[in-house]
Amino acid sequence: MADAPIFVVGVARSGTTLLSAMLSAHSRLDCGPESRFFARYRHLDERARNRILDPHTWPRPAVDFIASLRNQDHPITELFDLTLPEIGTYLSGRQPSVAAMLESLTDLHAHRAGKARWVEKTPRHLLTTHTLRELWPEARIVRIVRDPRDVALSLAKVPFGKESVVGNLVRVDQDDRVSRERIASDPLAMTLRYEDLVTEPERELRRVCDFIGEAYEPSMLDSSGSAGVVAAEHEWWKASVSGPLHTQSVGRWRTEMSADARRFAALHLAHYIREHGYEGARDSRAQVAVLPGADSVGPGNESLLLELARRDITVVRPAPTTPAAQHAQEPIIFLGVSGQLDPTRGQSPWRRVVGLGLLGPGLLLRRVQRRPMLWVRRSTLRDRDRSDPGERLLLALLRPLARTVAIGKVPRLVDPGRGSTEPDPDPRPADTES
Repeated sequence: MADAPIFVVGVARSGTTLLSAMLSAHSRLDCGPESRFFARYRHLDERARNRILDPHTWPRPAVDFIASLRNQDHPITELFDLTLPEIGTYLSGRQPSVAAMLESLTDLHAHRAGKARWVEKTPRHLLTTHTLRELWPEARIVRIVRDPRDVALSLAKVPFGKESVVGNLVRVDQDDRVSRERIASDPLAMTLRYEDLVTEPERELRRVCDFIGEAYEPSMLDSSGSAGVVAAEHEWWKASVSGPLHTQSVGRWRTEMSADARRFAALHLAHYIREHGYEGARDSRAQVAVLPGADSVGPGNESLLLELARRDITVVRPAPTTPAAQHAQEPIIFLGVSGQLDPTRGQSPWRRVVGLGLLGPGLLLRRVQRRPMLWVRRSTLRDRDRSDPGERLLLALLRPLARTVAIGKVPRLVDPGRGSTEPDPDPRPADTES
């Protein structure tokens, strides 16, 4: 355990850089820049992975893969201050494995820094904690969380976030839903709050040190020396890590977030808010299904999501993708027809045949039972979608079966007995559970 690696994960802009800089200020711990290793590796198909790990050609394909890793167009190897020959030499002494590939960055960087134990910080590795656990069974995983409303505001100010605060809130919710159970069920994973780290840094760092099996060192309170290592020069949004600790970024949502966005967050992230001890969660009155789904928030459906939130209606996430799930949901709203309607798209031909075979009767039954089924017809099929049987079938079904409406009329039709004239929630709403 003394040499077990440490992974710092969390939603982007939640404090991962600050925490990793503090850990790297420890005499035994070294954290380099974000490797973004699994963010790219998990998108490789099985054939590409087998080629990389082929013992007959190892380590050349592995070196080529590592050479392809980028952070904002900057090669990862340069950020770690390593050369490809150094990485090749390191891998030549290891058996072909995914773990060895990542360690060619982290282990070499720690050795050069004269540290005994490496820390890897890539926020998006929050979504691959199951892989981390398989490759490093003894690894410690430290997740840091932050009020999702402050995260959303912060993401709106950086290049990799969305300009839409609502879109960023959806992103936080997505990441939390994917990782929540894995973290909670992992005995070698812990969670701490950004707000606690900046208000009670020594207490929280002692707690982290106890968890990872290291003695607390007062030097960890000053991350200015290690900030330049964990934060690359081009990552200007991390500049504050090199300065003194402050709480200026805590609770900004109270004054900087619109009332509509606050209400949306209170409803859609109620579980997250309550689980981590934040205030302002709100219970929804009803749920609707939006297809192809509300996880992709853009100008076309953000106004719909906000108007539904004003009525205390939340959207089912993830969106129901099977005919049975869609049939059970009431009501159901279809947004557009641009190659996005068919829930079976991307599945095997057999699954598509079965799924589409069940979908038609399900939609017909909804029509017979007069259950709400609204179609916001915003576009037509793109040329590349005209030959897709699923899209063509769904289009043919929706024309006679669904009610075609303008997007602005959807909330009133979904919830006819309630208007949207309710006053905006207080910036400091009381939690519904208290």
